[in-house]
Amino acid sequence: MSALDTRTLDHCLACGSGELSRAAMRYEWQGARFPAARCASCGMLFLRLQPVGATLASMYSAEYFEQDFRCGRSEARSTDEDAFRQENDGLLDRFESWRGQSRLLEVGCAAGLLLKRARERSWLVTGVELSGDAVANARALGLDVQQGTLESANLPADAFDVVYMGDVLEHVPDCRATLAEVARVLAPGGHAVVRGPITAHSLARRLGLAIYGALGRDIVLREPPYHLWEFRPGSLKRLARRVGLEVVAVEQSKIPPGPRYGRKSALQALVMNAIDALNVPLTRSFNMLGDRALFVGRKPAR
Repeated sequence: MSALDTRTLDHCLACGSGELSRAAMRYEWQGARFPAARCASCGMLFLRLQPVGATLASMYSAEYFEQDFRCGRSEARSTDEDAFRQENDGLLDRFESWRGQSRLLEVGCAAGLLLKRARERSWLVTGVELSGDAVANARALGLDVQQGTLESANLPADAFDVVYMGDVLEHVPDCRATLAEVARVLAPGGHAVVRGPITAHSLARRLGLAIYGALGRDIVLREPPYHLWEFRPGSLKRLARRVGLEVVAVEQSKIPPGPRYGRKSALQALVMNAIDALNVPLTRSFNMLGDRALFVGRKPAR
């Protein structure tokens, strides 16, 4: 087995603090351990050892978009247009409620289905995507999609009315640098929309981290270390404000109890489903303890 390309973080990239404490979780993949840490200053939870370069890119092959994208919780492939049409129309309805919005950038656009639907609704669309396989699918639809990161795309400043990132920010090597670039390319008065998992915020995961931490053990995820950053609503808000975005909304949701996901025992799955059954109405009623969030930020008008 070839050596993995990795880096070790000795400080939090979100706020710059070097005051880190152990977090009771880690990934195990390809014979390596990827332990998590928590920033004592801003509360961000992230992997101290992170995949980079060719190793990071290899994690997002064609198989990822068939099986693992959206945390493995979608039964549809990323190219299944019918499966995501209602969801994409709902997003675009919201984007169109902000007057004057017509230029859309999607960061991590996968196969380009949201961009295709937006173009059909008369938006001017641009995409950025790391995976070569996904870029090929998007370009086959006639879409303007650049391969690479948002930073490497070197897009013009103040160029977009809406920048959307769906299940992306938790994967990028530097969440602060990426969100700062989002703020730079947004037009004044434009909106940044970030949607994705906040798994460590849910009731079951909070309890699990606390119990395992007290016992000196780790929650072990035996899968590729996709999530470099484990956000919570508070850390998302702080991060947005640090890059100059106004916080408009953070809307939480909770995936309901369901079939066993990941390598859990039957007992672990039973306990988590019981906790999730309590968690769902709490999230719906009070916008708290969710495991997914939709964040909306706004670039101040000049």
